[in-house]
Amino acid sequence: MRRVRIAAGLASVVCALGAFAAPALAKKEKKEVVFGKFVASIPGGTISSGSPATAAGHGELTSLDLAKGALSITNCEKPLKSTGKVESESSNTFLQIITFARCFSKVGVNHEVVEERKVKPFKLAMEFHSNHSVVAGESAPSEVKIVTPSTVTIPVAKGAACVVVIPAQTIPTKAERKPELEYEAASYETEVETGLNPKKFPGGFQDKLNIEMEFNKIEAWLKPSAHCTYSGGTEGRFDNEEGTPAYGYVVYTNGTLEAELEEITIKGGNLAFEPAKE
Repeated sequence: MRRVRIAAGLASVVCALGAFAAPALAKKEKKEVVFGKFVASIPGGTISSGSPATAAGHGELTSLDLAKGALSITNCEKPLKSTGKVESESSNTFLQIITFARCFSKVGVNHEVVEERKVKPFKLAMEFHSNHSVVAGESAPSEVKIVTPSTVTIPVAKGAACVVVIPAQTIPTKAERKPELEYEAASYETEVETGLNPKKFPGGFQDKLNIEMEFNKIEAWLKPSAHCTYSGGTEGRFDNEEGTPAYGYVVYTNGTLEAELEEITIKGGNLAFEPAKE
């Protein structure tokens, strides 16, 4: 297996004052920083918006903890499955829709009893960026972008449910304000499978993508009900402002997700992450 790592610094262009110009303050122009690219190819073919490829993989969930434990999963009997369309042979973003199935969450049936209950299957779209940040939410039907929040319903008791909403968001949040910085939320490596038929794969190898995730401060909303109570406090904030997206929900911002996706593959093609040249 060949592992790739990114090491890049920030660069800027400094404007100098002309020798005969009047003294003035010159603005520093920020040069676009490239940390790497997700690259895809199909031998003998092309990948484009008119002729997209499908990338699919599998993985494992270590833990998902949202809304002060309202959704707390550490056990999934099925591997994670991921899939998404690739519309470019070179891009600084890569989308995968991850399916969580046969997972069990610890839920509080009342203030004294905590039980493990099966969670209905749900999907979460994740758009990975070359600076190691991610945008999470629900994908459009075309599976090429994120458009709306994803909703997960957790069974708490017969005839009742606790609703947790994961709104579309950038992780970490500061990556939305400063996309030119490098983060450590996700890491990418290229796995190379060798010994393949050179007629199908030039050189006899195929590139596959692996992704490791360790996300903190994930925002999640909890809908209060008879089984999902909110007594106030600093850990969650009830949104009582009409017209806001989270109106009627308790907003939590300290969720975590740790998981990995392995062998994300384009059938008959190659998928890799190439770090920027130093």
